[in-house]
Amino acid sequence: MSTCKSLMLGAMLLCAAAGASAAQTFPAAPVRIVVSTPPGGASDTSARVIAEGLSSLWKQPVVVENKTGASGTIGAAAVARAPADGYTVFFGTGSTHVVAPLMLPDTPYDPERDFTPLAIVGYAPFVLFARSDLPANTLQELVAYAKAQKSDLNFGTSGPATIYEVAALLLEREGRLKLNHIPYKGLAPMAMDVAAGRVDLGVGPIDGYLKNDKLKVLAVLGNERVASLPDVPSSAEAGYPGFAVPVWAAIWGPPGLPAPVAAALEHGLLQVLGESQVQGKIAATGVFVQAADGRALRGLVRRDLTALKEFGASQARAAR
Repeated sequence: MSTCKSLMLGAMLLCAAAGASAAQTFPAAPVRIVVSTPPGGASDTSARVIAEGLSSLWKQPVVVENKTGASGTIGAAAVARAPADGYTVFFGTGSTHVVAPLMLPDTPYDPERDFTPLAIVGYAPFVLFARSDLPANTLQELVAYAKAQKSDLNFGTSGPATIYEVAALLLEREGRLKLNHIPYKGLAPMAMDVAAGRVDLGVGPIDGYLKNDKLKVLAVLGNERVASLPDVPSSAEAGYPGFAVPVWAAIWGPPGLPAPVAAALEHGLLQVLGESQVQGKIAATGVFVQAADGRALRGLVRRDLTALKEFGASQARAAR
């Protein structure tokens, strides 16, 4: 064997040994989970529950850091640029990895190329709700009522390039409607205006404020009903199977994570997400744990990017 080949083989063996050693000792320092939303919301609370579980499992501190702004892309971009050592991961959603990349032309990362998918956390069903005096109690009645009006119904969103705007666009597409989009700086003020009758419609996660008697829920967005709203049909049941938004949460690492480190992170996350106590705490935020591995997450992102690519194209046309 030539000296060159011997050196190459030696280097490969050293790299393999280093990777195996890294997996055996990981984590040997505190791990940081970056969240792109402010403290107190569903993503932040869920990430803190997971951090607590990982810290107990690994006997290492696991801390949550909030990096907000730009439709969640600031936090995501920070992790995309982080060292590929496994000590910084990202708790993101369909908003950061599907909606923003499609609808914001200057998104500073590629949602597939610039991350290592680690685990799906779960899903957060959205509901379509309306002001209490709107003369429609189901999705079918809403579509019929909207088509009969001489002016467009108002649809509140929590801002452009968000899951909420995608929901409005999907309703327009599926119902063949035209809606007047009204952006807000958050879900709570938008829901308050719907309850006050200043806005006709909105969407949001299943939450306590939706029990407000000045709001009525017309449909659960997706294929299935949810246990907490057993009498509310899904949008698929109502005849609109395409009216579903990418409302899921997941965890990624930076690009180029060594396979043993990625495997250690994935194993730890799935172990913690499999605990009933963790699932209960996360479910209280409106996120229902349906954990899956990094391979499943990669497929989920690709599927939703493909399903919603028309919105990226429409945004590009509008910008020209």
